[in-house]
Amino acid sequence: MAGWSAVCGTHDFTVPSEAHARSLAEALAAYGFPLVTARPARRAGEWIVTALDEGPYPADLAGHRTIDAVGRRAALVARRHAGCPSGGSRADHAMLALVRPADTPVVSTNPGGRPPVPTVVVALAPPRATLRLTPDHVTDGPIDLSGVDRIAWADLEHAHGPADDVPDLLRALAADGDWPDALDDLCGDFLIHQGTCFSATAPAVAFLTDLVVSGALPAARRLDLYAWLLVAADRPAADLLADAARAVVRQRPPAAGFRAREVRHTVGARLPALLSCWDREPAANRFALTCLAALFHRPCPDEVDGPLDGTQPGSYLDLARALAHGRDGAALALAADIVAWGERHNPGWLEAPGVSDRVKAGHVLVRGALGVFDDAEA
Repeated sequence: MAGWSAVCGTHDFTVPSEAHARSLAEALAAYGFPLVTARPARRAGEWIVTALDEGPYPADLAGHRTIDAVGRRAALVARRHAGCPSGGSRADHAMLALVRPADTPVVSTNPGGRPPVPTVVVALAPPRATLRLTPDHVTDGPIDLSGVDRIAWADLEHAHGPADDVPDLLRALAADGDWPDALDDLCGDFLIHQGTCFSATAPAVAFLTDLVVSGALPAARRLDLYAWLLVAADRPAADLLADAARAVVRQRPPAAGFRAREVRHTVGARLPALLSCWDREPAANRFALTCLAALFHRPCPDEVDGPLDGTQPGSYLDLARALAHGRDGAALALAADIVAWGERHNPGWLEAPGVSDRVKAGHVLVRGALGVFDDAEA
């Protein structure tokens, strides 16, 4: 953070009982944390164990990644006591006194201790590159959304209740209205609210693909829709990564939500129709299509734009092509190189237990591609 002198913080872990909390607190103190406390959680029976990490760590990307890496190593200790990560805090080291956990029923100390500090590599990111949104081939005429009325939307739900307002929201996208607000309302607020999918999400996503395939929207708007289709297709991966730590403690495989899997299936089923648009799409949208197809093991033509070797989009294309051709090990290695660049990527994704290399690399691809779209220009 700008203006910080150095970084300190806490690491939180949830355990299923007071007995587990006491044993984990002692183990984390022995591991090197100077102060570990535990208190009852809101959920009955569970406890929160908090380890104070005094640092100090440098107040830069490497420092923040290092304290995060310390937390991930501490999570391995917590795992042996049925604990899984549940957050924490980061603060300017000058505010260390305010970070210290309050008095709690359980306290373990190791004055002067410091946990092992792993070596963290932060790489210089390649230069960004601008992908073109021209030439833009737009088809004249209205967009056919007649199929919308054949869905029993009132029987479905989105984030705010019955989905009978989805047809109007879809038609608002097809019209010349306030595109950014209409798109954010429909996709970010109603259909995929804070990462959660609903019974109305998959049917609505199918109509988003119809908007793209119609060719009646400008390229920039089609790119916005490709971005949301990438987010939709990536929802099971996000679920698996989020569940991995808890799943390994409970001795089960990580799980993705049914609705998230349903949404991904819908995008995959519509992928051939989207790929049929390749020849008329500009470079930025071809880039999006290449990334989207890679999530479903589908290669695309190599022609996206001019020379992109040595750029960030070029690195993402290399990753996409490795995934598309089933080279999962190579894809994970490319993803690891990309994760070392900066704050958009979480190194913890690559360490998630029980999650396949393909899922990890695909999630890195999606998160990175969304940043590339910001640089697209007409």
